[in-house]
Amino acid sequence: MASAQTAAQSGTTSSSSANASQTWMNSLNENDFMQLLVTQLQNQDPLDPVDNTQMLAQLAQFSALEEMTQVAQTDAQVLNAVQNLESEMSLLMAHSLIGASVTVQDASGNQVQGTVSSVTMNQGTPQIVVNGTSYPLTQVVGMA
Repeated sequence: MASAQTAAQSGTTSSSSANASQTWMNSLNENDFMQLLVTQLQNQDPLDPVDNTQMLAQLAQFSALEEMTQVAQTDAQVLNAVQNLESEMSLLMAHSLIGASVTVQDASGNQVQGTVSSVTMNQGTPQIVVNGTSYPLTQVVGMA
């Protein structure tokens, strides 16, 4: 029984070590990599310098890391632009409904008919006002 308990503890320890190692690896960035590379060059043995192949491999890794960082930044910018476009399109859609006769579904599931009198914003989301009550655009179930 003691060996089973020791094995379980060992599994837990190696699992937590792997998680800590993965977290540490995820926190490294290109500056850390460059600092390691410079430190390695400063501390190498002048009589046994780093092999050119190893140096090229390290530079290729650095280049790949830099490219991945740029791709991630570009992806974030594209996502932000798409979200802004989606928000603007929703606002334009809501404004285009002013004066239109619509059917919306209220929180109770009942359908309410009326004319859109205005548009309001609630936490960055446009809502139409029908019969004095605000409804998100997703609650529109029909137009007349």
